[in-house]
Amino acid sequence: MKKILTEESVGKILAYDTTLVTPKDSSTLLKRGHRISQTDVERLKNSGVYEVWIEDNSDGRVYEWDISYRIADTISDGTTEVVKGNHGIAFLTSKEPGLIRVDREGLIKFNLNQQVLVISKSANMPVGRGEVIAAIDVIPLSVTRKEMDQIKKLASRGIVRVVPFKFSKVGLIITGTEIFEKRKADKYYRIVKKKCDKYGWSIIYREIVPDNQEQEIQAIIKARQAGAEGIIVTGGMSVDPTDRTPGTIKSLGANVVAYGIPMKPTTMSIVSTWKNIPLFGISAGGIHYSDFNSIDVMFTRLMAGEVPSKREIAELGVGGIFWNYNAKQKQDSRKKTTKKRD
Repeated sequence: MKKILTEESVGKILAYDTTLVTPKDSSTLLKRGHRISQTDVERLKNSGVYEVWIEDNSDGRVYEWDISYRIADTISDGTTEVVKGNHGIAFLTSKEPGLIRVDREGLIKFNLNQQVLVISKSANMPVGRGEVIAAIDVIPLSVTRKEMDQIKKLASRGIVRVVPFKFSKVGLIITGTEIFEKRKADKYYRIVKKKCDKYGWSIIYREIVPDNQEQEIQAIIKARQAGAEGIIVTGGMSVDPTDRTPGTIKSLGANVVAYGIPMKPTTMSIVSTWKNIPLFGISAGGIHYSDFNSIDVMFTRLMAGEVPSKREIAELGVGGIFWNYNAKQKQDSRKKTTKKRD
């Protein structure tokens, strides 16, 4: 690879992806391998590119697209796929639905090399099949082969990986007298179904019950008898006189790890196990915050066969206001009326 003036590059093979950045988009102007034309020269200059790298295999160096792929391939442990991106980036994607695991210290140690960076999603976050869990990006355009060998030695297999879910059969109990009496349509089934589809689960039992503790108990028992490996109870989680779910779960003799999760949205959730299966209660707030809520953060861990400790749950308060929580909306609504907490 060598650098020449853009106006001298007509007919030459572009050796890297050139970037086009506008207020609305960041994309590729010309891709690596493109044969440069006179028209391309003007486009490149209009984007501020007055010199370009062209193909020249005489220098014996390793370039960004090969660097990122080699490091990604070294890190991948069989639970991830390596996918090439634009501009020399490589990605690790999940082979199966599950939870992301990150070797925090190993990743920090690797990134201290400051030439190749591994950038992951947060540990314990759930992913569906084919989702990006990490990006491997290269800072310099190229390194020597010796530098490449040194960087590769720092990369640990499985430094970012996916733990598949252990359970897949879900029982869904939807509470609310207004729903049971058909005064109001159920909104939760489609939300939970969408999450189950993403995470590779299936809803094998579903029942709508009124705000009646005994009927909630019987529905939970029937869900378990039907073969549910994890049970979600929606609604009835707050402080209204008709909210029965926390009392129902406690009266079953469930092991309650936490009632109230330090996260926004859906703080009013309950984490428990009952007869060795997850029993999870989520507030009605999950209807408004359907895209991401405590099902994604906490029930997914239970479905992976993990029961988080009280301390782990308490630690969620650090960074627990998630990207989709609308604090302004909550402030405005409280000026007008009192609403059920999420």
